[in-house]
Amino acid sequence: MKKTNKVLFPFLKFAYRLYPLYFYILLLYALVSSATTIFGAYTISLIIEALETKLYTEAVVRGIWLVGIEIVLSFLTKLTNYWLQVHRQKMEEKINQTIAEKIMMFPFSYLEDPYYLELKKNAQMGINNMGAIYSLLTNSAKAISSVFSLIGLGAVIVLFDPILLVVLAAGILLNLLLVVASVKTQVRIYQKLLPINYQYGYYMDTLMNDKNSKDFRLQSIYRLMMDKFVCLGKETNRYFIQVQTKFALFSSLIYLTQYLQMAFVYIFVGINTIVKRLPVAQFSLTVSAAISFTEGVSSLISASGDFIRSIEYIKPMVELMAVSPQNHPGKRKLEEIETITFDHVTFRYPNTTQDILKDVSFTVGKNEKISIVGLNGAGKTTIVKLICGLYEPSEGQLKINGIPLFEYDYASYIAKISTVFQDFKLFNYSISENIRPGISEEEAEAISVQVGIADKIASLPNRWQSSISKSYDPNGVELSGGQTQKIAIARALAKSSDLLILDEPTSALDPLAEAEIYEHFNELAEHKTALYISHRMSSSVFCDKILVLADGKVQDFDTHQHLMEKTDGLYYRLFKLQSKNYEYSSE
Repeated sequence: MKKTNKVLFPFLKFAYRLYPLYFYILLLYALVSSATTIFGAYTISLIIEALETKLYTEAVVRGIWLVGIEIVLSFLTKLTNYWLQVHRQKMEEKINQTIAEKIMMFPFSYLEDPYYLELKKNAQMGINNMGAIYSLLTNSAKAISSVFSLIGLGAVIVLFDPILLVVLAAGILLNLLLVVASVKTQVRIYQKLLPINYQYGYYMDTLMNDKNSKDFRLQSIYRLMMDKFVCLGKETNRYFIQVQTKFALFSSLIYLTQYLQMAFVYIFVGINTIVKRLPVAQFSLTVSAAISFTEGVSSLISASGDFIRSIEYIKPMVELMAVSPQNHPGKRKLEEIETITFDHVTFRYPNTTQDILKDVSFTVGKNEKISIVGLNGAGKTTIVKLICGLYEPSEGQLKINGIPLFEYDYASYIAKISTVFQDFKLFNYSISENIRPGISEEEAEAISVQVGIADKIASLPNRWQSSISKSYDPNGVELSGGQTQKIAIARALAKSSDLLILDEPTSALDPLAEAEIYEHFNELAEHKTALYISHRMSSSVFCDKILVLADGKVQDFDTHQHLMEKTDGLYYRLFKLQSKNYEYSSE
């Protein structure tokens, strides 16, 4: 029970804060619905009472009034239920939006932490696949309505004979124990199913992804993928069959106890009516109340089972919402990035012991163009992540204009940075929206010329309004890797920033397109500080200085000319080794 409360109350508090109107409508629905149920128990008995006393006219009048009231209550029940469904949908949208925003505010390190990745997947599965939010809200309405009905009906039964209520309560307790056992069994199977379902989802997404079709055809991997997919599907079905089998068993036992209860009600009330010479109207009222009470309890127990199950599914979401957002306590507004200083910075990723950067120190001045080179794993991208404030140094300090980075207001700092990462993402919007929402076509045109994508855009039927990808727009365009990379570079340039970070920005470009980018590099990054990471050493020639990293340490930080004079240095060896690939030999 304590575990349930730890999930339920935080969720209800969270949901109420987001959309309080839903809860007021829920209360109104519960009152109207319970009034309809209680009134229904009285309807027949009131008519029978008039007939027993031979007041036939009154019986007809009562019947007309009762039917009219029944119609009104039924209409109000359906109306409030309609309002409830409409506002439940709106509340779900609010909750999903808030969860998405919460994940966006996660400390970046959490997105590379297995625990939080697992938590996020569990939350998404509970919400999307299991319909936990829908089930929890819907069953809340059923449960509250049933409770109100049971209070009114219970009063009628107690007035007839308290023993009847005690016997019904015993049956209720038995049913409740069966429901709890059923839910625990289903949740236990669900926990076993989770990892299999993740794998199944991965294979489903991979097999359905059009971008993988070439590899499937050419690498002979399709059959392997299908075999694993089918195997996981069978495993998933096996668990679902277990769930349904257990559910059917427990449901049968619950229905059996309910039928026994109803049989007892008829026998007990019938005997009491005969022995005590009670009116037929009293018999009708008590039986109707007892049956409605039993049905209400059944509804409550059913809702409670779904309720408990939903709480179990929604637990990861509640835990997710309790995670502290990325902590950037700085208040200082940043006007301009003038210098970036690594002051004896050592860094290791969370939950690891290996130092990725070791006592790194260097300073980048305003408008300097810096190339960062080194072998794979040297720490190049890690330096970029630190500069972007995605991680904090484990030791030492990263300073902006001589002040520790996290003393600045993060929003004002990040507004001064534009990036192109290796794994950049373009979205299924128009080219214009991908480059910069709200940017004028003239500005976008100028940037597209600089990065060499203008001719391609001009050739498209919808030009700047062409959607990237056909996923949501049949008239969308599929661009090559090099073309998407140019748009990503254009997006970075369109942002009014002081610092431009390019991490392997030309890896998908052909040599001519790459040479064109390099040729205009200083023009593209004019009035900006630029950090450039590339395995293509020719890019370093256009930079003011080159930061050479080896095994997480700064091996050198100098100009291309000076580094080429150090023939025993890593930079010289890398540059010469790569330049041989571009030399022609004649026989």
